Amino acid sequence: MNLKHVLSGIVLGMMLLSTAAHAQLPVLEKSYDISRKAKNGYLGGVEVNAEKQTFDMVFVLRSSTKKMVKREIYTYDKELNLINTEKDEQPIEQMKKKYKWFNFKGDSYVSHSLSASANLTGKLVFRKKEITWKYLWLTGSYNKSVKQLEKVKATNEGSGEKYFFRGGAYEVKPDSTVLVMAGRQEKKNDLAGSMMHYDILSCDNQVNIKTVGTIEFKYPNIPVYSAALEDDNSELDNDDYPRDWIMVFAPNSGGGGVDKDIIDPDKNNYTYIRLNTQGDVLEKFSFKSPSNGWRVLGAYDHDGSVFVYGSANNKDQDKYVNQVYKTVMVPTTSADDDEKEAASSGGGGLGALKSGFSMLSGSADFGITQTKIDETMDAMKYTNFQIGKISNGKFDFLSCPTIEDFEKLQAKPSDQKKFAEFDGKSFVINGISFSKSGDVFVNGQDFKKIKKGRSYKGVYMFQFDPTGNLKRNYGVFLDQSKTSGFFNKSPLTSDMIPSKSFIQESGDGKSLYWMMRMAKSIHKESHTTFGFSSNTETTTWSPLYNMEYGSINIADGQLSEFKFLGESEKKKFYLFPNTNETRLGNYSLFFSETEKGDKILVSRVDLTK
Repeated sequence: MNLKHVLSGIVLGMMLLSTAAHAQLPVLEKSYDISRKAKNGYLGGVEVNAEKQTFDMVFVLRSSTKKMVKREIYTYDKELNLINTEKDEQPIEQMKKKYKWFNFKGDSYVSHSLSASANLTGKLVFRKKEITWKYLWLTGSYNKSVKQLEKVKATNEGSGEKYFFRGGAYEVKPDSTVLVMAGRQEKKNDLAGSMMHYDILSCDNQVNIKTVGTIEFKYPNIPVYSAALEDDNSELDNDDYPRDWIMVFAPNSGGGGVDKDIIDPDKNNYTYIRLNTQGDVLEKFSFKSPSNGWRVLGAYDHDGSVFVYGSANNKDQDKYVNQVYKTVMVPTTSADDDEKEAASSGGGGLGALKSGFSMLSGSADFGITQTKIDETMDAMKYTNFQIGKISNGKFDFLSCPTIEDFEKLQAKPSDQKKFAEFDGKSFVINGISFSKSGDVFVNGQDFKKIKKGRSYKGVYMFQFDPTGNLKRNYGVFLDQSKTSGFFNKSPLTSDMIPSKSFIQESGDGKSLYWMMRMAKSIHKESHTTFGFSSNTETTTWSPLYNMEYGSINIADGQLSEFKFLGESEKKKFYLFPNTNETRLGNYSLFFSETEKGDKILVSRVDLTK
């Protein structure tokens, strides 16, 4: 064999070794049995002791008394060795003080609140509702049933005819209060005025409705985004820890009955508004949007800045946003999706059971939820994607790359033959994450329509640098149909559940770890409701998730093949539904269990490497 062939063989071998090393993430995994009692309880949280470099998995069990709860605590060191097991009983009040995640407020209780909606003519209407909460000791969450009560009038004189509900309401659950951004008419049939003058109404559960602020526009404006601010504390539920309320407005073309002389000549003159949970305006400023058809899909607080992002359509730059999309873009009711779905299917009786929710009696007012709006808008084709960063009351950057820009910067896993083409059509956004270097990663997924709904396929991760420039468009093909739950005759299949991704950065700054939470199976659960004359059995279907992971070489953007947590185990493990990820120093920890809950898996990603 000549020297040239020998050297070629050495180089090829080194390349293969390099590729293998790149594909091999620093993951350590260990599985353990848990007691039967812990299995019948729930994993409340994972408590980290940074000083001792240990962590506790805290399982909560129901006690025989109403004032105490039982705990089983499994303590591990940083090498995932089980070093201690503790069983005890704690007073409920002490548990509340010790753990933020322990949201127990009693085995059952009743609360009252209001919902705000638009009626057929678009006027603002309020309805009382009674919510019954029952605690589920198996999951650590509440099952709620909502009973719609009578409509009520605002205490403000003439407010029933005074306000239009143009979208924009926020139910602050801990205060039993609903905030409404209501369009105010200065005179009867004042359509333009109701899009220029907005009152911020605060309405408590005793129907005390007051104006807490106003928003004035020179020209007619409509909301294109209205939602609670998201942040890095995803484990804290917004019902218990409500965030600020974010709204984005855009100029409106006016429509019939509006004088064209008062229409904003600048179609891109958008306005950003941030309010606290009392309705106070914290920030309000106008900005020049690169897109006249920006569909904002998220607002996320990270390190004191707010990142606002979403799809955009610049095909018709001579049109206003309402002409581009020809539909309302924010919900015209404060009722959530589950409430509206249950109300629609309940027909005045027992509504559909979904995610521990049912609705009893009453009827739904007119109004459209965000889910219904998204069903239409997700299927549209978009020409751009727009993202901006807000600090100190202004945008640090606001960029709007085209779909063609994304095509030029495609990247794929090393074992994937073709690129996952991103065409801007039939697409959803599932979250945002950040690296220590300041890069921003937006997670999305495309889908196709099927008889039962949607089948999700390609997963994307858009990488932007700290100034908003698009760096890469990573695309991964998924085939979840093989684990779709056919064997238990589930109406759901795994591919009908969108995935959600986030990025973690290695300590040496050379690699990014792409963690992709995706449905791997469907779990069947049957519930029996005992009645006076008969019993009702209801079946629910819940997705079971696993974490798929791969690595990205920061220097060249190369993406490794993907693996699943627990692949080396003989049993199948799925992420705990509530608490499934935390940090211990430079380690990222993930927690899974078997479908029966008799065995747990602890996985560790070493972020120093």
